[in-house]
Amino acid sequence: MKPLSLLLACFLLTACQDYETAKLSDIPPDVKESVRAAVDNQHRPGVVIGLLTPNGTYFYSYGVTLAGGEDVLSEHSQFAIGSLTKLFTAEMLEVLERKGVVTQQTSVSEIWSTVNDKSDTRLIHLASHTAALPRDLPQEAVAENSVDKLLNELLRNTSLPADYSYSSVGMAILGVSLAKASDSSLKDELTKEVITPLQLAGTGYEPNENIIAARHQTTTPIESSADTPEVAYGAGGLYSTAKDLMSFLKNEMKQSEHLGWKHYQNQSFEAFYHGGDGNGHQAFIAFRPDNGVGVVLLSNSSSDDELQNIALHLIDPGMDLPTFEHRPHQQLTAEALSLYVGSYRLKEDDNSNQINLSLANNRLIYHEFTPEGKTVRKTPLYAIDSKTFELADVPVTISFEDAENKPEATLSFGEQAFTMVRVD
Repeated sequence: MKPLSLLLACFLLTACQDYETAKLSDIPPDVKESVRAAVDNQHRPGVVIGLLTPNGTYFYSYGVTLAGGEDVLSEHSQFAIGSLTKLFTAEMLEVLERKGVVTQQTSVSEIWSTVNDKSDTRLIHLASHTAALPRDLPQEAVAENSVDKLLNELLRNTSLPADYSYSSVGMAILGVSLAKASDSSLKDELTKEVITPLQLAGTGYEPNENIIAARHQTTTPIESSADTPEVAYGAGGLYSTAKDLMSFLKNEMKQSEHLGWKHYQNQSFEAFYHGGDGNGHQAFIAFRPDNGVGVVLLSNSSSDDELQNIALHLIDPGMDLPTFEHRPHQQLTAEALSLYVGSYRLKEDDNSNQINLSLANNRLIYHEFTPEGKTVRKTPLYAIDSKTFELADVPVTISFEDAENKPEATLSFGEQAFTMVRVD
């Protein structure tokens, strides 16, 4: 899915205007049309969207729970919500603070007396992503479900609060710390303090086989396990429904503080938002305090496209709705992608720039140099099929003819076409 850091750029590309969404009493027809296109054009099996306005709560669902199946999605269908779990962890901090169990200024070393934390990390630093901790969880801590190896990430000496830096490590430490402070497990404490009071019957750390939607990459089912170890429960692992997330959103919009949420503000309005990738599921949630508009978006596929922009359009209608006219991106294996790794030049020009294709994070990276070695462009390539790729940030397509023995490719830009010849 698209990195959520692109959200601000998306907002900045839109015109500032007063929002008419607050006057709606249903999800607009053009939004429904965009949702249908996201499914009918084979980008995913289905989508559920929820809209909250001062007039009420509205849902629209389109598609099926499993590609090729007949069971339709609804606001009661369950999805892995990935990093939206962090919002529930932050909410639990606020609840436990109101009950006097902890405060935002409680230090981690007060809870974990054996931790050598020279940075004097407070719970608020973890909840606000200002604890100067890594983004990704340490592999050993996840593989061994080890709290000790998670807490080892605190062994740094930094003045806090640091600059904002999104961290799954910080939220996971917040989760285990709140559980220890309340002498409980995070699962039990979250159920007691957040899920049960808000009556979120479809939310929990175990999927409900009666309502769970299958996971997909585009429209290909994912068979691998989606289990999250308990040590990471503060950062991810929850399952939920559009109906439950809307209830959670309503509760959040009543509060004066929004811990854990990402924040956007321009001269016209502010918005709070968060996204999540549930390894084959996609989730997004956002709201505007000024006009009482909120939105929830769920899909049973993780795809690199503009699905998120449907929700953003309801937050700021100045943003165009996506059409999904292009072919959906595919996730190829590293083995399939490795066939194309190498250096290329354009056949039509002996003095042309050099193009290097490398492999990083299971994706091809396009890196173009001038003959003098100066970088012209470096960007990911997205797979349309097993031999066709497009650049992430410009309308350039690369189509390979043969994956064996130094393949040639056609590089297309508008009506122009060039032959890429492998030279290494």
